[in-house]
Order: sequence, then structure tokens, then C-alpha cells
Amino acid sequence: MFDKLVGIGQRQGYDTLLSTALQSLPHELHDTAFAMATDIILSDGTITDEEETLLNNLYRVLETPEQTAKMIIEVMLIKNRG
Repeated sequence: MFDKLVGIGQRQGYDTLLSTALQSLPHELHDTAFAMATDIILSDGTITDEEETLLNNLYRVLETPEQTAKMIIEVMLIKNRG
């Protein structure tokens, strides 16, 4: 399944892939999806500029309130500290 998703992303663009995923994700799970993505991105306890850009774009697309996104990021940084 992962290979299929990567293939779609490469052929049609990752914005299309994200848009398609959002259509099938209930609104009440948007913050949860942001938290899970943040946990994966911060699993090494650090954040690169590219990862920060991705998280900034993701919370906006998911319509996660900025304060909620900041709290999620803070908690995940603490959780994933080495």
C-alpha cells in the first residue's frame, strides 16, 4: 500500500495525494492526524527546516488551530526526547 501511495504522489503530485486523503478523513480526526504525523516526524527528537515547513503546511491544510498545533508539537518533542 505504501508503494502505491508513493507512486500516486510521484505521478500526480503530493498535493493531489493529500487532497484525496483529506476527502476521506472525517473532520473530527484532523487534529489526530496532525498529532500522528508530528509524532512520526519528530521521532528522532529533532526538527529540520523541511520538516518544520511540512508541519506548518499540514496544520493549515488540516485546519488545526495554530495554538493546538503548537501544543501538539511541544508534547511530541518532549515525548521523543532521547
